Amino acid sequence: MRSLLQDLRFALRRMRHSPGFALTAIITLALGIGANVAVFGVLQALILRPFDVPHADRVMTLQPDEPGSVNLSWPEVRDVRDQNKVFSSVAALRINDFGLEASNTTHPVWGYEISGEYFNVLRIRPALGRLLQPADDAHPGASQVAVLSWAAWKSYFGGDPAIIGKTVRIDKHPCTIVGVTPAGFYGTEKFLQPDLFVPMANEEEFEGYSWLETRYNHGSWSIVSLRDGVTLPQAQADVNAIAARVAKQYPKEEEHLKLRLTKPGLAGDLFGAPARGFLAGVMGLAGIVLLAACANLGSLFAARTADRAREIAIRMAIGSSRQRIVRQILTEAAVIAVAGGACAGALAWFGLSALGHYRPPSNFPIQLAVMPQPSLLAAAFLLSILAAMLFGIMPLRQILAADPNEAIKTGSSHQGAGRRWAFRDVLLAVQIALCCVTVTAAFVSLRGLQKAVSMQFGFDPDNAVITKFDLGLAGYRQEDAARFQHRLLDRVLQLPGVRSAGYANTTPLALDQSTWSVYPQSAVEFRPSTEAFDASVYSISPGYLHAAGTKLLFGRDASQSDGPKAPPVAIVNREFARRLFHTDQATGRYFKDGSGHLVQIIGVVEDGKYQGLSEAQQPAMFHSIEQSPYTSMSLVVRPRPGVTGMAATLRQVVRELDPAVPVQESSGWRHQLGLQLFPARAATMALGLFGLFGLLLSITGTFGLASYTVTKRLRELSIRVALGAQAKQIVSASLGRMLVLLAAGSSVGLLLGVAASRLLAAIVYQASAQDPLVLFTVALTMLLTGALSIAGPVQRALRIDPARLLRED
Repeated sequence: MRSLLQDLRFALRRMRHSPGFALTAIITLALGIGANVAVFGVLQALILRPFDVPHADRVMTLQPDEPGSVNLSWPEVRDVRDQNKVFSSVAALRINDFGLEASNTTHPVWGYEISGEYFNVLRIRPALGRLLQPADDAHPGASQVAVLSWAAWKSYFGGDPAIIGKTVRIDKHPCTIVGVTPAGFYGTEKFLQPDLFVPMANEEEFEGYSWLETRYNHGSWSIVSLRDGVTLPQAQADVNAIAARVAKQYPKEEEHLKLRLTKPGLAGDLFGAPARGFLAGVMGLAGIVLLAACANLGSLFAARTADRAREIAIRMAIGSSRQRIVRQILTEAAVIAVAGGACAGALAWFGLSALGHYRPPSNFPIQLAVMPQPSLLAAAFLLSILAAMLFGIMPLRQILAADPNEAIKTGSSHQGAGRRWAFRDVLLAVQIALCCVTVTAAFVSLRGLQKAVSMQFGFDPDNAVITKFDLGLAGYRQEDAARFQHRLLDRVLQLPGVRSAGYANTTPLALDQSTWSVYPQSAVEFRPSTEAFDASVYSISPGYLHAAGTKLLFGRDASQSDGPKAPPVAIVNREFARRLFHTDQATGRYFKDGSGHLVQIIGVVEDGKYQGLSEAQQPAMFHSIEQSPYTSMSLVVRPRPGVTGMAATLRQVVRELDPAVPVQESSGWRHQLGLQLFPARAATMALGLFGLFGLLLSITGTFGLASYTVTKRLRELSIRVALGAQAKQIVSASLGRMLVLLAAGSSVGLLLGVAASRLLAAIVYQASAQDPLVLFTVALTMLLTGALSIAGPVQRALRIDPARLLRED
């Protein structure tokens, strides 16, 4: 035990005498391992274990087998529930917004409309009361009940246990609170934290219309629980058979129905597939950072051990055992490993905690339920110890195998080192190449974000304010909602500083998007095989296009004359006109909607982005809201230049017209695009951090080896100076090899970055590593980084005083 304490004190003393080496090694471990542990923590939370419920591995999402879709109709979910042989429970859910009355205030909240089997699928227990059961959802009006989430119970009702059995008003409808979900249960969708759960059978009360029995209304998500002993292939085969029977039974509505089972938690593959691709790419970059850190660590320990070759040889010559020498070096490596592991764990903990508390700019209750786990910290320590011990012991093999007498006679193990390529030189080149890949990824993501922010949206989000609310939350029916909307628009247009205003049921790139089937004018059958395409659909008021900044290319805007008794009309975008009529000029032509109604086109607008920023050009149509009324409303107001405070003014106007209407959001349109830009910003943040880590590793590794090289060759360089060598010759002699390594590593890294374009495409969709601007910026960054890394050693080499050094020698 005493000898171990002596070794520990010796290791600490050695580190105190060489603080640069110790600090560089600890930072290397912290960056390399901390980044990987943090990324794995995200992967574990989002993909490997999406929610914490009993038998989570038996819960799956049921979704259509078609790209970009997760929605099913309730009859389709019911068919699977009634006909399957492989599921213990089948449930449906629908995400909706509600008006929850508490403390004499109506709060806009989000929740789930769920079928009766929902909590049976998950097998969770309530914190208070009971959860919803199949009897609560047996038929419309079967039970006027609701379940609160733990967070909503605490936030809106102060955690009062007496809330069970009390009646509260939800969308102005009385509901009895029967239970509270357990703490830490955030629903079954990872990015959404619901506040309440109500029976889906009561959907008409909460939404104002009934859609449950219509097969063409695909507004439900479905989760299922596999029976014990049933494998995923068996369950998929049963689902395939059910889909085939349903398609045969309902050929008009379900002609192409196909279903598949996917991992839950991220809306099936709608968000799950991109998230898995993104995390796989980020995990690959984290692995590159780890490899670069290992290369840096190996280079540091190789130089450190080589520097001690003569000391070790003398100790062996005077009788020290090899075991004691190895133990002392391993003790030093262990001390560095513990310090590096602690820093890596702290870095991962901080990163995951910050991500778990981050809230993207949106009124949608997005919850990034990613929190650090003790197991991840343990992994950080184990990886740190493994890396430090491995790279600490590897260079010893050559030294312990060498003849001590020969090492003592030569005086240094570095004679002729200026002419040999050492293993540490190769490690440095590898490290620089790998770091260059991370820097390339960082600049690709930054370029992608710049393109995403500056792209053409088909509307002008700058200097425009959107106020969102749903009159249905205040108990309005569609007829009453239309009158309120007219009064509100009249009031807003009279406000000083308002240049234009209009409203729609929703806006492009908002979360609540809908599509309608489009059929040619000649269609007589309305089934999937005869439709022309699906188009994004919006209901707009007169003046909306002008307020939104959407250019009207042909025809006219919607008007008050396009009322419920007038023939159906629509404004379409250019892509719609081209797909259906092969021309931009479609004004006056007709198409049919999914109900067979003949619709006349009265105008054509510019193309834009509707469902997402990465989508290919898609068709869209804008109906008159007088003909397609909605209680949900997005009021778009464009103030005159220099006018401020419009968002607060609009809230006040709504409050004056009806204090019971809860405003969900009122802010600048550009701000409300934050959720759509979140993936690009997240990619930029993640890849930017990896790029920064790569640069730090590159700087520490290059600086460390350059300083070491100059230090070990001071005598040789002083002789060169004494013999009249010029500054250029001194730099070339001392650091010429380093410059070659920098150039070679950076060149290989650039080539690897270009070759990794497919990997980066899974993370960034707007830019490529082959972008000339990206390549130029990466090359310039690596050049400046290399110059910064060797600036100190170059100055030291140029300031050599040969007389002093030779006298000391």
